[in-house]
Amino acid sequence: MVHALRYPGDDVTLLRQGSGGHTLTEQRDAGFWRAIASDPALEGVMMGLGPDQIAAIAADARMLPLASENGGFFFGQMDGLGLVAELHTLYRPAGWGREVAMAGREALEQVFATLQVVVTYEIKGNARSRPPRSFGFVMAGDWQETSAGVLRCWVLTRAAWDASPVKKRMTQCRLYS
Repeated sequence: MVHALRYPGDDVTLLRQGSGGHTLTEQRDAGFWRAIASDPALEGVMMGLGPDQIAAIAADARMLPLASENGGFFFGQMDGLGLVAELHTLYRPAGWGREVAMAGREALEQVFATLQVVVTYEIKGNARSRPPRSFGFVMAGDWQETSAGVLRCWVLTRAAWDASPVKKRMTQCRLYS
């Protein structure tokens, strides 16, 4: 079942049991996000924000914080129509690899029920911040100096997600499971 992205005024709750036993849930608990963001490997990786600032973001009604055991995703509304969102990913090392990949697939399936575009940023010098091309992300431009450091923008459209190798494998797996 696919669920819609939640915006202020909506009464949609996101709960989904993912493949591999991972559970992706809407997570607004400040303590959860503070614990994730306090991992030394994640210091400053989310736009230079500290653990308390990241924890506060989870309570913002304009954000959709989706989490699994070792981290999660923040989808922030970028337009008044609910078609475009900004994505930030925050996983501690225990969740790097399979957990983040599986949860990322689930998250995109959920948000693309209503979204048409997801935008994210790669931080220069942090290869883990580069979104996977196999999901359909494309680079939107070159490196640019910003108030959050040197970044470049990546974009994923619903059409690119639907045509991506990851989505196609996901669909094939469902047919035979």
